Amino acid sequence: MATKGKATVDVSDQSCGVCGGTLSPEGECTICGTKHELDANGTLVPVRAEGPPRSGADNGLTKWLSGEAGDSSLQVWMGGSPPSAAAPDSNVEALKKWLTGEERAFDEWLGGVGAEAAPALSGDAGQRIKDLMSKLDDKERDLRARDIEIDGLRAELDAFKRTVNSELGTLKSGRFDPVKYIEETAGLSKQLQTEIAKRKELEEEIDHIKKGSIAVIKYVKAQQLKSGASPEVKKKLSEESATRRQLEIQLQRNQEILNNLKAQIDKKLLEKPREFRELKQKELALAEKESTLKARESELGVLQEAARGAPGDGGGSDELRHRFEEELRGKEQDSLRKEDELKRRVIVLEEQVNKYKIEDKLRTESAQLKGKPKIEVDAIMAKKETELLAKEKSILIREAEIQRLKDELDGKTDELKRLKEPLGYKEEELLRREEDLLYRERLLQAERTKVDQAKALGGGTGELELKERLDILKAEIAQKEEEVRSKEKYLKAKMEELRLREQGLIEEEIEAREEERELEVKQEKVKTGTPRLDDLLLGGIPFGTNAIAYGPAHVGKEVIVNAFMAEGLRKGVPILWVLTDKMPGDIREEMAFVLPGYEEYEKLGLVKYVDAYSKSMGADTADANTVYVNDLTDFLATAKAVDAVATEFKKKHPYYRLAFRSVSTLIAYLDPTTTFKFLQPFVGRRKRDKAVAVYVIEKGMHEDKEIEMLSSMMDGTFEFKVEQLRSFMAVKGVCDVQSRGWIKYTHSRSSVSIGSFSLEMIK
Repeated sequence: MATKGKATVDVSDQSCGVCGGTLSPEGECTICGTKHELDANGTLVPVRAEGPPRSGADNGLTKWLSGEAGDSSLQVWMGGSPPSAAAPDSNVEALKKWLTGEERAFDEWLGGVGAEAAPALSGDAGQRIKDLMSKLDDKERDLRARDIEIDGLRAELDAFKRTVNSELGTLKSGRFDPVKYIEETAGLSKQLQTEIAKRKELEEEIDHIKKGSIAVIKYVKAQQLKSGASPEVKKKLSEESATRRQLEIQLQRNQEILNNLKAQIDKKLLEKPREFRELKQKELALAEKESTLKARESELGVLQEAARGAPGDGGGSDELRHRFEEELRGKEQDSLRKEDELKRRVIVLEEQVNKYKIEDKLRTESAQLKGKPKIEVDAIMAKKETELLAKEKSILIREAEIQRLKDELDGKTDELKRLKEPLGYKEEELLRREEDLLYRERLLQAERTKVDQAKALGGGTGELELKERLDILKAEIAQKEEEVRSKEKYLKAKMEELRLREQGLIEEEIEAREEERELEVKQEKVKTGTPRLDDLLLGGIPFGTNAIAYGPAHVGKEVIVNAFMAEGLRKGVPILWVLTDKMPGDIREEMAFVLPGYEEYEKLGLVKYVDAYSKSMGADTADANTVYVNDLTDFLATAKAVDAVATEFKKKHPYYRLAFRSVSTLIAYLDPTTTFKFLQPFVGRRKRDKAVAVYVIEKGMHEDKEIEMLSSMMDGTFEFKVEQLRSFMAVKGVCDVQSRGWIKYTHSRSSVSIGSFSLEMIK
């Protein structure tokens, strides 16, 4: 009985205004704990813990409990202002944004449903309603799970009963076949693998569907939270609760029956052979997995129905469907791959089964023969041996037939090859003829082209061929010229390289012979460049010597002079040529035989020329190392030029060498007296400079008194003669010598070889 003041009311025919549960005599709900009190009409209504006072029918609670209005009536009853119709629900807007493709809106919606609902339902009443709705959802989920579990258990129990009855009947009738069970086990194993693969695919599909439908489910729940529990929902909840209790009782009863059956089956299986027991245990495990799979399929069906019935945006559904199709295609490929693997596995298992069959057959036959007498066993073995011999004979006959057919096939193949050989020869001959015809056709085409070109140019074919030949020759000449130019460039580069190397070697040689030059200065004697002549002169020619090289033409006196000048260059001693009958180029050609790097010494500044011949001959030449005298008879200009060069040499060197080629030219142009007047001061200056000078005079051009006059102003003479086709030389004056007699010698363009000083002397 509930009380209001002193009045009492019977609560047996009334229920809770919040959850629909029964009320206690004190007016408190036995399920949600909400307290009730009588209103003005004598009806029990829930009591608010806190909040503004009620104002009769205007509080909105009755409308909200009856489901006539939404959250707005509850908000008005709790003292708030009614929501504006123009203000949209932010949760609904966020959900719509997410369905159109905005990913961030989903997180906003997940965090916004409960957060926005809380302010609207302030106070204990709102909190209780939310708790009741949460409990209602949990109850619904539990009921669905229990229903699915009960269906699975029922199916599993039925399948197990049928299997047990069938196997017991087979065992009692004596038709038990182990081989058959092995085959069935292999088939069941294959099915099990297939079902496992399907189960994985279904589980993945369920996960995707859950992810895709979570928004719709949450949206429905949010709407339920806003609208509250309607009377229909309360009634349905009561019915579901009663059904659930009945199902729980039934499930418990079935579980007890199942446990008893399992215990009986285990007890019966213990009496059976081990192989049979293991087989049955595998079948039971397979049945359990099948029932679990069916339960999952049922759950998937429920989720798919919920997904199909849930509201959503068309674009989002298409995108979700497209994603599902792609995933299904991937799963299909994986399934095909797994199917191939299973097929290979089945083949292997079939081979093993056949092997086991043969082994089982052998064991069966052995078991059959085990209890029989020996005579009967021998008879059976003889019969089998006869059968084996017959089979072996049949196999041998077949092998012989196969070999005969192979030999016949080889013979046919050889015959076919023999027939193909003439055909091959004919084909090759035809190909050769075809190639010959093609070659002739190309020749005719080329000739026709030439004739056409000749006609176009207005000439004959011969003229055209000559023109073509001329063009070819011109091209070859141009190519050869280009090759020659390339080779010339290459040779110039190599010559320059050799010149640089030679210059470096010359400088090194000059430095290496520094001691010899110092020794010459110390001894005041110079080497002649001919070792045997140095021996004859007891070491060389003294400083300040002016000597005459007198002899007929082409006897080697010029070679002696050239070797004398080259020896000075090798030691870094400068040389001076006074030319009256040759040009500097002629001297370079002669010196190239005696000293190959002669021009490099010129570049070092060790060679100078005073040329009184080139200008008088009308030659238009210019040389950096040459001082030109315009007139051969201009003795004054010649003397000044020689003195200038000598002064330059003396600044850097202690002495120099001079060669005068030749004095005979001066005597031929002038009289001996004038030549004597020119040479006397000239020779004196050379002696003063400590220079060593050699003057060349040709024999046969002058009288003896002229030679004696010139010899009187000189320090000595190197005289040459030829007798009986042999060359001889003698030294007169100059210095102390080993012999004053005529000494035989031979010469070439590069050197002079002197014989013995004591033998073969000619008086």
